[in-house]
Amino acid sequence: MANAERWAAGMTLPAYAIDQTAIKVTDNGVEVVSEGHWRLFDREPED
Repeated sequence: MANAERWAAGMTLPAYAIDQTAIKVTDNGVEVVSEGHWRLFDREPED
C-alpha cells in the first residue's frame, strides 16, 4: 500500500488502489463487488 500512497499523492482526482478486488463504476456510484483489499485515496480540496 506504500507504493499506492506515493502514486496517489500525484493524483488530482480520487483514485482507488485494489488487490484481488473488483469495483464497478456506474452513473450511480462505485460498488465493491468482491472480497480483497482496497483503499480510496480521496483528494482533499486545497485552500
